[in-house]
Amino acid sequence: MKTILAALTSAALLVLAGPAVAGKSTPQEREATKQLNLEAAQQAKNTNQQLAAASPNNAAPAQTPGAAPTTPVDTGPAAQQSNSPAAAASSPAGNSGITPPAQ
Repeated sequence: MKTILAALTSAALLVLAGPAVAGKSTPQEREATKQLNLEAAQQAKNTNQQLAAASPNNAAPAQTPGAAPTTPVDTGPAAQQSNSPAAAASSPAGNSGITPPAQ
């Protein structure tokens, strides 16, 4: 009798757990999953809208400060020459104002 009861109990459990074990879901499970997915999508949409409303306008370029005004640098003797690229190339220090060390 105990063997029959254990066998019937095992069979009942296998019948109830069959779809879950086989990887198939029941229509009720599919509907519940569908509803949960729709609810999650709606919540994500609302969250995205709230984030978009709270953040500054993303379409406008970022407001960055411009470059600070500069003053011309006196480069010394090289500045007295022509500012042409040929003159700068012929100068030993270029047009940087740095004099090479004496040898």
